Amino acid sequence: AIFAQDVRSNALLGQTLLDRPVMKLLLLGIILAAAAKPRKPNIVWFLTDDQDQLLGGSFPVGDSGATPMPKTKHLLQDGGTMATNWYIHTPICSPSRSELLTGRYFHNLKRTGGPGYCAGMHVNYSKVHPNTFGRILKEQGGYATGMFGKYVNEMPSTVPPGWDAWLANGGGDYIAPLFQTKGISGLPDGAVKFSSDPSNYTTAVVGNRSIAWIKEVARTGRPFLAYIAPKAAHEPFNPAPWYQHHWDPSWPDHEPITENWNASFESRKGHHGNIATEPLITKEASSVITGIFKNRWRTLMSVDDVIADVIDTVSVLGLSEHTYFFFSSDHGFQLGQFNIPMDKRHVYEWDTKIHLLARGPGISAGSTFHELGTQVDIAPTLLGLAGLSSELHDGKSIAPFLLQNDGGARGERSFSSRRTTAVTTSSAS
Repeated sequence: AIFAQDVRSNALLGQTLLDRPVMKLLLLGIILAAAAKPRKPNIVWFLTDDQDQLLGGSFPVGDSGATPMPKTKHLLQDGGTMATNWYIHTPICSPSRSELLTGRYFHNLKRTGGPGYCAGMHVNYSKVHPNTFGRILKEQGGYATGMFGKYVNEMPSTVPPGWDAWLANGGGDYIAPLFQTKGISGLPDGAVKFSSDPSNYTTAVVGNRSIAWIKEVARTGRPFLAYIAPKAAHEPFNPAPWYQHHWDPSWPDHEPITENWNASFESRKGHHGNIATEPLITKEASSVITGIFKNRWRTLMSVDDVIADVIDTVSVLGLSEHTYFFFSSDHGFQLGQFNIPMDKRHVYEWDTKIHLLARGPGISAGSTFHELGTQVDIAPTLLGLAGLSSELHDGKSIAPFLLQNDGGARGERSFSSRRTTAVTTSSAS
């Protein structure tokens, strides 16, 4: 209103503001800002590590309403859609992340033996690094692509093709983290070891650097993919210094005590592997498990901050209606189930069932979808939203389920016709 009033008063003096050089520059800036809206949607993928669903650590939030991630609940679960039957295929870090990045099942990526930690978790990385959805989005879709946080456990010696910005590691340390770097403003290409200053807590580094990159690339008008993968809630479960003693009064006093928590030998005798032989959980071990449970929630508080700040940044940039946000985990976790103090690596529901939240144009706020899917379906989904596809994928796009309402149809038309075609020709498994 003030700007319009100024225009009218200056026009009465025989000179409009648009005649002034400074206003011509301002008008040019407004035009350029409008042109910066991408024709293809931006994509932000958030991924946590070891975040359970069935033990109360993610989504849906339990009946008590207790959650370490209230901002995420408001912004993504309440503000978007939530999958109720979402799984990973292989419940351990690097295989699961490799399947996510490539859209391929583990049997199509595995190797027998090999060097490295746990033999590289038996992943044939030559089938992973050149074949990520990031590379396809960049080379076929014109996307700016950024990887921030944990990539895979056995890191490549050079940055894989398809990534413009790279601040990545195999998980690293919560305190004084080390990252491989490429294309990150203010940091040299190669590797950077951050100091132990509290501001360099790993989740803060990943969040701050990804936000700075989003601001930079948004000015170019290119659509962008930001892959944001903090270490939390992986061991050793170190919270940020500012959250290390926090425990909300509404939160539970201990981990969920399920029916098979500290189960008897008799009830386990027919189970596979080490399940049948695990000792009973002692009082001391129970105390350790409770401490792990609480620190896992505390690490997730920082992830909650990052997700909220990224979404807010995109909103301030005026790109909310042009951006899809997704949030999931690489697998679940267990704390005392079948007497294992902590682990994953089993095909029980608590290790394989995970959350998936999504928000963006055409996705109804507060909705759910119940179709069965896995992380292998994510790569074709993200490509489908960008109007792309790949014959290499084992998974299928879930975009039709995300955009199945009237708002979804409008969302499809808001981007290029290629995207509409890719969405309508893909189907979920």
